[in-house]
Amino acid sequence: MLTLFQKGLLAILALGILLIALVVAAKAPAQATTFAPAVQVPVNAVVPPGIVTTGDAIVRVKPDGAVLGVGATAQGSTAAEAQDLLAQRISGLLARAKALGIPDSDTKTAVYRIDPQYAYEQGKPPRLTGYQGTQQLVFTLRGTDGVGKALDALVDGEGTTTATVTFTLLDPKAVQASARAQAIADARTKAEAMAKTANVGLGKIVSVNDIGLAPTVDTTTFSQLVKSAQPAPVAPQLPTGELQVVVRVQVQFELA
Repeated sequence: MLTLFQKGLLAILALGILLIALVVAAKAPAQATTFAPAVQVPVNAVVPPGIVTTGDAIVRVKPDGAVLGVGATAQGSTAAEAQDLLAQRISGLLARAKALGIPDSDTKTAVYRIDPQYAYEQGKPPRLTGYQGTQQLVFTLRGTDGVGKALDALVDGEGTTTATVTFTLLDPKAVQASARAQAIADARTKAEAMAKTANVGLGKIVSVNDIGLAPTVDTTTFSQLVKSAQPAPVAPQLPTGELQVVVRVQVQFELA
């Protein structure tokens, strides 16, 4: 038990510590508290007066080029062996492309990979059996008349797997410009109908925007599974059909 004197001494010490803390706090620099200003969101956003509408256009054209994708595979007991064999087969494929007059600038590699191959048995870990190399080349043909002949020549080689043909436009800018003009005209027709219904006059165009991504060119793709290294008796016949250039715009008109 503390005596009355000890209790008084402890009370005096506690009071002294409290006074010292208050003095130190008074001399310490004040900590500034910063609040980010509130973002002012307009309650009634002012929308420029006018008519906003969209216009669509689809232009159908004959393709003027084709993209051929031809792949080859090779197996080996080691990765180096599979890679070497694949390189030989791709070298033959490139030689056939050059014989067709396809320049290096219109040739590129789309896929190249070396994959380990495993054998699986129940209750045992996978066992490595070898490696498989795969390479996919893409050739651009300028013109569509010789697509069947080119495809037949390119797949005439050992290890060739699948071949695909995609008809396309080599330079779609002119067709896209025509489609965009038609889309703007379509937007104007819609805006005129809206203005007539609302009994207002239609003024000049304020803004024009492409909606979404760049104008797209729909393509047609043909795939052929190459079942043997022997060329087909007759070159494949591939109707080119038509491509669709699709454009959508958003146009804003003033009120007259």
